[in-house]
Amino acid sequence: MNNPTSKLNREIKAWISYDLGNSAFATTVIAAFFPIFYNQYWASNIDSILSAQYLSWTLVISNLTLLFTAPLIGAITDISKSTKKLFVSMVTISIICVALLYTLQAGSWLYALIFFGIANYFFSASNVLYDKILVQIASPDLFSKVSGYGYAWGYFGGGFLFLINAIMSLYPEMFGLASQVEAIKWSFITVSIWWSIFLIPLAITYKERNTNTAETKLLSTSFKNILKTFKSISQYKNAFIFLIAFFLFIDGVHTVMALASTFALNLGLDSSSVIIALLLVQFIAFPSTLMWAFIGEKYNDKLVIYISIFIYIGIIIYTLFLSNATEFYILAALVGFVQGGIQASSRGLFAKLIPYEKSGEFFGIFNTFGKAGAFIGPALVGAFLAIFNNVRISLLPILVLFILGLIVLYFVETDETF
Repeated sequence: MNNPTSKLNREIKAWISYDLGNSAFATTVIAAFFPIFYNQYWASNIDSILSAQYLSWTLVISNLTLLFTAPLIGAITDISKSTKKLFVSMVTISIICVALLYTLQAGSWLYALIFFGIANYFFSASNVLYDKILVQIASPDLFSKVSGYGYAWGYFGGGFLFLINAIMSLYPEMFGLASQVEAIKWSFITVSIWWSIFLIPLAITYKERNTNTAETKLLSTSFKNILKTFKSISQYKNAFIFLIAFFLFIDGVHTVMALASTFALNLGLDSSSVIIALLLVQFIAFPSTLMWAFIGEKYNDKLVIYISIFIYIGIIIYTLFLSNATEFYILAALVGFVQGGIQASSRGLFAKLIPYEKSGEFFGIFNTFGKAGAFIGPALVGAFLAIFNNVRISLLPILVLFILGLIVLYFVETDETF
């Protein structure tokens, strides 16, 4: 058995570098080009409200599927030597689906949603195993640092490729392309190539760890193990208290991320301002996440999460007074300053609270809680928007999520001290 190490060896460096690749999907595809291109090109032949509904339902189906399968994926890999094979297979499916977007012509909205939905599901599902691998390859004293490095380099890699793709879409002739449509199509190919390049080192260097059992009835045994874990919840009290806190505050984080562009456009800002803001988030998050990783390692991951939540509360209050692009750029900079820190420290802290032999199962539950919470924030914002018809006021209920998350986090006991 390959034991976790307290040194940044080749295996850990490959794990960190993989985030440079998969973050390109989150940035270029999910956050930027797919929503824009879907509305303006693939779904240009149907009603705009209908097209928005179809996209929303695609995300709901994809995320709901993950909710029910993430713990099972983790549990299966805990009792079988399949982590590497399943991880590489899932990522490969996502990469192929992203590349297939290049082939679609105007009006092909149904195929675009199918490819995107499949890519989004397997991207998220593969992250269950990616998180699990961290526990297998690094010792607990490295969890905070390695988790932070992964997120930091992910922001850099995703931001770097997004910058190239943004320039390519604005000046297609510089790249020998005939139009912006062709440039955006090629951006999906660049994401697939970029993602593949950074998958290869991890696929080669990661050594599958031995499992405790040699089960043949994987599905039934995995279900039984998940039920046992929930029944013995008192044994893992701090892990489950943290999951409740995580469910609340990460929903606030996801809501800010998901609705930032819509918020800006409702304030009258143009799409170029939104792209600049997205780039600011990426490149400010890179050094900031490294800083938070240092603080988490030296002091406490819980401290990092506390500080981040307080800053997010300030961000929500700040949105009440936004009126121009410059102020929105300040907002983007603040989000970039804390976003990577709260994500990395959450993963690092949770890794320290769970049993090694159940790491896949627990990170499946971790990702389930993260995705489950993603529905509440947007629903609250939508309700407030319907009642008050004011985009600024609509973000106020997110404060409740952050405050409740802060309170629950207080009850999580760790071996670390401030």
